Amino acid sequence: MMRTTVSCVAIACALLSHADAGSAQRARRFPGAPGSDGLSAASNRAEYYADVMLHTNALLGEWRAAWAADDLETLLELYTEDANFIFNQDDPVRGRDSIRVKLTSLLQESGEVQASFTDFDASGRMGVITGLLTFQIRNGRISRTLTGVHMTVLIRRGRDWGIRSQLIRLDREPGATSPIG
Repeated sequence: MMRTTVSCVAIACALLSHADAGSAQRARRFPGAPGSDGLSAASNRAEYYADVMLHTNALLGEWRAAWAADDLETLLELYTEDANFIFNQDDPVRGRDSIRVKLTSLLQESGEVQASFTDFDASGRMGVITGLLTFQIRNGRISRTLTGVHMTVLIRRGRDWGIRSQLIRLDREPGATSPIG
């Protein structure tokens, strides 16, 4: 029994030292986190950013398309259950039910919305996008085009992303005013 135990321990030590040597060789060739697949930390970060950008760009594309189509239900699905929404100088609203009320009135007053990225960052399960916004507001037969900024905080839900918080600030000064034809 003693010889079997000693043999098993010797074999385990030999395997561990061989694995350590292999890890050390891989680490010299491919610097990165211990136990990684050999990619460098910068490569892992770039791959993560590319994945996040792909998903968040798709989400914002869905947001713009749903807004353009006045599709409230699709728009609401993009927000998390406990999302925050702040539009201009209005009081913040929280949760899909409150956001539904706010978006219902905004969709009735607004026309086309165009949003762009000016900055993006992500870490772990959260991402932040800021950018410029062009927003058409209709008031009766008059349409005003306003510009402003947006900040959208996204959170990962499984493999997908959802809007956790969104802030939209439009310039106080009206843009071009034109009658609606």
